[in-house]
Amino acid sequence: MDMITAFAPNRAARLVMSTALAAGVLTGCASGGAHPDKYASSAQAALAKGTTTAAIDNAEKAVLADPRNAAYRVLLGNAYLKAGRFESARQAYDDSMELGEDSSRTALSLALADIALGRHAEAIDTLNSYRDSIAASDYGLALALAGQPQQGAQVLAQALRGGENTPKVRQNLALAYALAGQWREARTMAAQDVPASELGDRMEQWALMGYSERTRHRVAGLLGVPLRGDAGQPQALALANFPATEQLAAEAATRAEPAAAPALAEAAVRELPATEPESPAPSLADSSSQSQQAQLALIDLPASQPAASQPYARPAAVPARKKVPAAKPVAAPAKAGTHLVQLGSFSTPEGARRAWRHYTARNPELKGFTNVTTKVSVNGKAFWRVQAAGFGGQASANSMCGSVKSRGGVCLVMRGSGAAMPGPQRPTESRMAKR
Repeated sequence: MDMITAFAPNRAARLVMSTALAAGVLTGCASGGAHPDKYASSAQAALAKGTTTAAIDNAEKAVLADPRNAAYRVLLGNAYLKAGRFESARQAYDDSMELGEDSSRTALSLALADIALGRHAEAIDTLNSYRDSIAASDYGLALALAGQPQQGAQVLAQALRGGENTPKVRQNLALAYALAGQWREARTMAAQDVPASELGDRMEQWALMGYSERTRHRVAGLLGVPLRGDAGQPQALALANFPATEQLAAEAATRAEPAAAPALAEAAVRELPATEPESPAPSLADSSSQSQQAQLALIDLPASQPAASQPYARPAAVPARKKVPAAKPVAAPAKAGTHLVQLGSFSTPEGARRAWRHYTARNPELKGFTNVTTKVSVNGKAFWRVQAAGFGGQASANSMCGSVKSRGGVCLVMRGSGAAMPGPQRPTESRMAKR
């Protein structure tokens, strides 16, 4: 379903960004009987009516009834986001992705919540992990909002040159130019869709959006949601309160055999440590100067669904920008690996974990290789490099890298100075062999 609102020539041009809010509810099989589905249906119906209080109440009940259902946590994030509760929305989307949710819609919504909270590094990590499946018009504007306006403008300009000459792309590009301080280009591009009598007001609105401390205002205006504070979702809903069966079994085994636990300390960085503490949320500024009539974007907050008695159906995934060809066979993990495939470099350990999950979901053949995530320092700034280890030579690594690229990803082939095979070994990087 196309979630882009049609452009009305007789009205001021509005920026449009498609997110999970326009996708409706993503649902799965609930383990708690019919009650979670009923709560979720009630939440979706409330969202369609714009009654966010009821939507949040029912979505929270659905999550409590089936806490490890990723779809219900996506629904909860949608309800929080429509209510302007960015902290709570961010947590709900993050929890859903920890449970296996891997859609570009959810990733984009998570990135927008992070942008609103000033967590630009986390937002960029998420956007870069999912850039193969997020539409260029959304990806470029989101990059610009996350503090990379020039890169975002490049993405949007390329989409425009590639044939996506639409009001959405043009106006998103105009805003990216404005955020980059390129006001002449911004005005010229905006003038293609904005009436001359309204162009000055539009430039003034974009100038106000340029202030970094107005990140909440910026995202709230684009999404058309209220601007309010938020203490976060109830602690009772925290995913940590509902461990998976495998985790419970592992903890029980650890308690039964305490002597075996220390051996894990020598393992490679396969699963990164817990997410770093969040930075304090920006204080809310006075929103009285930014009326709802000055909204720069319009999104269908969640698309209307049938009443609660209707069964759920998972919406079709957003198509990737390029058609994904069939995967080519790649080599199996080698016993004495010599090469690695680097999948990306991320600003946060959280972003690195999410990237590995996304790449292995998009490229199942990667699951047989070892996730080696290494913290490095570049010009005094920490990054986490995500690599797949266990390739027996450059040819097999090139084959895997080609498969990743065919699905829209990026990668580098590198050579390790020692064995790199599945298991607790940690290879040592030497040099970049091939881009």
